[in-house]
Amino acid sequence: MTPIKNESLVQRIINKITDSIIAGELKPGDKLPTEMELIAAFQVSRNTVREAIRTLIAYGVVEIRRPEGTFVCDGFSNKMINPLLYRIILQKEDSYKDLLGLRQIIESGIYRLILAQGLSDEEVEQLESINAELETKLRREDYDIEDISDTDMAFHKAIAETTHNSLVVMIHDFVADLTSESRHRTIEKVFEENDREYLVRTHRMALDALEKKPGSDVDEALRYSYYYWKDSYNW
Repeated sequence: MTPIKNESLVQRIINKITDSIIAGELKPGDKLPTEMELIAAFQVSRNTVREAIRTLIAYGVVEIRRPEGTFVCDGFSNKMINPLLYRIILQKEDSYKDLLGLRQIIESGIYRLILAQGLSDEEVEQLESINAELETKLRREDYDIEDISDTDMAFHKAIAETTHNSLVVMIHDFVADLTSESRHRTIEKVFEENDREYLVRTHRMALDALEKKPGSDVDEALRYSYYYWKDSYNW
C-alpha cells in the first residue's frame, strides 16, 4: 500500500483497500494490516484510518474479530448493496424512475439467464403452483390487494431463485423491496381499470416464455408486464 494524496482521505483509503480485495491482494478471510501499519502506509491520521474502517464495516466489506483484528469478510453481505441502492434513491428527484429502470434491467437479465440454463421439472411445477394460486386470488370477488401483491412478489422471487445465483437473488430482493410500493400501486390501478385479467395474462406470458412454449417471446412478455407499471409513472 502506498501513501495517498490529500483528496477525501477517508474515501481514498476505502478505495485502496477495496481495490486490493478486487485485485486479489487481499482475499476473503485475510487480516488487514494493523491500525498503526495503515497509518504508516497511507501517512494519514489515526482518526482518518478509523473512519475508513468504520465505513468498510458498515458496507459489509470488513469485520472486526476481537481480539484478533480486522478481517476481510468471508462472503457476500447484504450491507454491500444498501449504500448503492439508497444512493440511487437520494441522488435526485426523479431517481425512483432510475430504480424502476434498474428493475427492468435485472428482470431482463434474470429471464435470459434462465432461458440459457433451462428450468427443471420441479422448478416448472413450483412456478406453475404459485401462478395458479395467484390466478385464484385475482379472480376472487372478495379479493385482497395486499395478499395479491405478496403472492406476486413470491412469484417473481421464485423466478429469480431458479437462476441458482445467490448474488442475483440478493440484488433482486433489494430492488423488489424498494419497488414494492410501485408494484402495489400498479395492482391497485389494474383493479381500478377493471382489468384483473391483465395480471393473469402477464404472468402466463412470463411462464410460457421461461418454459419455452411455442409462440412465446420473452421480450414481448417483459414489455407487456410493464404496461400499467409505466403508465402509473407517466413513462
